[in-house]
Amino acid sequence: MCGQIHGPLRWIGQNLRVKSAALLVLVVSATAHADARVPVTLADALAAAGRAPGAQIGPHEIAAAEATVDAASAWPNPSLGLSTSRLTAQLIAGATLPLPILGTVGAAKRVARAEADVVQAEAMLALRDLRQRVVMTWIELQRAEGDVTATQVAAQQAADLEHIAKGRLAAGTGADVDVTVATAARARADVAYAAAQRADDAASADLAGLLGWDPSRPLATAGDPALGPGGDLDVLAQKLAAHPLRRAAQMRVAAADANVDAVLVLRRPGLALEGEIDYDDRTIGGASPWDNTDARIGIALELPVFARIGDRARAARATAMAERMRLAATEAELGGRLVAAYRRWQAATERLASLQRDVIPAQEKAATLSMQAYREGARDLASAVLAQRDLASARAEVNDARAAAAQAYAELALAAGEDVHAP
Repeated sequence: MCGQIHGPLRWIGQNLRVKSAALLVLVVSATAHADARVPVTLADALAAAGRAPGAQIGPHEIAAAEATVDAASAWPNPSLGLSTSRLTAQLIAGATLPLPILGTVGAAKRVARAEADVVQAEAMLALRDLRQRVVMTWIELQRAEGDVTATQVAAQQAADLEHIAKGRLAAGTGADVDVTVATAARARADVAYAAAQRADDAASADLAGLLGWDPSRPLATAGDPALGPGGDLDVLAQKLAAHPLRRAAQMRVAAADANVDAVLVLRRPGLALEGEIDYDDRTIGGASPWDNTDARIGIALELPVFARIGDRARAARATAMAERMRLAATEAELGGRLVAAYRRWQAATERLASLQRDVIPAQEKAATLSMQAYREGARDLASAVLAQRDLASARAEVNDARAAAAQAYAELALAAGEDVHAP
């Protein structure tokens, strides 16, 4: 009887040694895979965001808008005409010089200046959005790395269960169905581990693409993301007055108002200086061609009678009113976003704190007690492995909760009009 027992136990011990060696190879392989990655802190990613290709668009748009402001002060082009006559002057030269002295140039320059301010505000929003995407992608990469670790542990524990089931079957205390279920569970765990590694590679490529780096070079996060403090909601609400989105909406209102003024200026008549020289006009009766030369100078008024300035003014005023309504909608939306982001941040941080304070200690204690009971012979190894799997699942949940809290804090900072910084 004793020999019948020692035989299966010896088989289990040999298989456990083989299994441990295989798991050691898996751990070493995963560690080497992680070591091959380039570590990137959140501060490094945010610093690189300012040099990313997406960050180089705004300066060129601002430069173009500033050049448009300078171009808006240009005067209309003068005109020159040459003609001849069979009976009068042999050569007639005329020139017209428009004089935009009735406010048209100033109005055009104010419009260009206001539109340049809008471009600058939108460029700041684009850069801010890029930095926010970098933060979110960095957090997703860290979440993916945590999933790799969690699925790796789950794969190891699934292999433990498979070997235990096979040992029990060899000892005559198990069933074929237990081996089949354990083998299927190990296969699913291996698939999940491989999928987590691919997701990790994809998150690395996403971050590299945003920063303008080589996406084939694997990245790894270093350090922790910012989780808070979020601050008091009333204090954050006071910052909405200087929110970049609100400032951009105000700039659009100012540009629309400047456009209204520019349209109203067009009601004034256009003024132009005209001059003409008639060379060798034989009707004068002089002794020489120069004696027969005459010159004329005058002023011309361009009357905007058929320009439909009233319709254009109504359209400009309607556009300005639409921008004011858009500003009011933006202010209301910002207030709602801030409260929603603050509540989500509270829920995420409370969930993370609860998992770290209550769940993880309880799972660690359960795993320790299960292993101790196994060593004392009170329970079998499967119970200890299951307890370890539950602990790994809880740690994976903590990893997900930490990433969710970091993302919620980044969204809260964005809703409050602040910039996300590295902790």
